[in-house]
Amino acid sequence: MPIKVRIPEVLRKLTGGADVVAVEASTVGEMLNALEKNHPGLKERICDDKGNVKRFINIFVNEEDIRFQDNLNTPLSAGADVSILPAIAGGNSPRDKKSSEITRRVYLSFTAEGVTQPIIYHVIKKFDVIPNIRGASVTDEVGIMSVEFTGPREEVDKALDWIRKQGVKVDPIEMNVVEP
Repeated sequence: MPIKVRIPEVLRKLTGGADVVAVEASTVGEMLNALEKNHPGLKERICDDKGNVKRFINIFVNEEDIRFQDNLNTPLSAGADVSILPAIAGGNSPRDKKSSEITRRVYLSFTAEGVTQPIIYHVIKKFDVIPNIRGASVTDEVGIMSVEFTGPREEVDKALDWIRKQGVKVDPIEMNVVEP
């Protein structure tokens, strides 16, 4: 059975616009090779010249980061849910954003239980927001991230409320909201 791989928007020009592609593979490494065979140029955007996943690219198999599994040897079973998520850096100036969007800058503080949870991954899947991780420091006992969330006001508010319900402390970096 083919594995379905979710492709981020920034790489969809290499998949003919497809947001999900199917490949036959039993490991993440095989999946990347199959993606390259079917969509030339894709692997070089995901992997470095040694064949390892680039530092700022995240691959999740069934909502688990492969870095916490067997990396390229992470097994893929029939029906596995694979997502490729590039880290988001930089950002648009307020005048470049849609007029209905806002940006909230917050610190997310994680307890030992929360540092292993893929919170940002879930936010991307559940809400119409774009998280921009500006900085992070994580140990086994605690984690803190500075993140900008951009999107429609209602979606940003829902995303931050959902994060709080996951046991993550959310503190504003600035009291203001960046609006166009």
